[in-house]
Amino acid sequence: MADYENFETTFEDGVLRAEMHSTSKMNGFNAVMGDELLDIAIRLHEEPVRCFVLTGSDGVFSAGGDVGEFLTGSSPSAFRRGASILHDAMVQFHQAAVPIVTGVNGLAVGAGFSLAIFGDYVLVSEDAYFEFGYPNLGASSDGGSTFYLPRLVGLREAKRIALLNERIDPEEAVDIGLASEAVPAGEFDDRLTEVAQKVAEGPTLALGRTQRLLTESTTSTIEQQLARETETFARTARSEDFAEGVTAFVERREPEFEGR
Repeated sequence: MADYENFETTFEDGVLRAEMHSTSKMNGFNAVMGDELLDIAIRLHEEPVRCFVLTGSDGVFSAGGDVGEFLTGSSPSAFRRGASILHDAMVQFHQAAVPIVTGVNGLAVGAGFSLAIFGDYVLVSEDAYFEFGYPNLGASSDGGSTFYLPRLVGLREAKRIALLNERIDPEEAVDIGLASEAVPAGEFDDRLTEVAQKVAEGPTLALGRTQRLLTESTTSTIEQQLARETETFARTARSEDFAEGVTAFVERREPEFEGR
């Protein structure tokens, strides 16, 4: 396993789990963390990952960018580099045919907000909360939040969240579509493991590609979306899991997918 300064990773039964242990306070997102997140994202393309899980540690998901770094010599070019590396990581995650689960175990603000909401399945602890956060620093957003947020909650609601910058509790997050499920803090770890294992047992390519189709659908015409569906279905039909799924259906048994 790779050795990171800001993440602890495990890879077991097809589940690659990355737990943020930032060297910055409150799991703040620092420059090294961006490089490490990009490395983790690339692993989804190179290793037999069947589900990726991103979560925080010690009751904190991420409080966003490390403001201390902003005050100690950061320049416009440094900000551009940092955002570019983070965004390269987000593109790699988006392009990987791997389902992504984010486990929001505590506050998710700023860049932490962006990282929290990009999962295909977002599990949130009842002790956690979301906050757009960027207006607190007089900053515009990064990390893909302006891509994912209107797709999740609608344009009008996305603008309300960004303008008012209010805390969003777990129940509201589920109600508006920001999160998939909220659970008591004492049940969070078990439920996160359960969701990840269930996803990892499925047909990885089909699930990952379907999530990407759904995400991209909001900016597609019907013709474009159907063309993408045709191409994706044809590629996925060449997978070993498709053959297994069809065979198992005919034989009236549960399929045993391998993620290939």
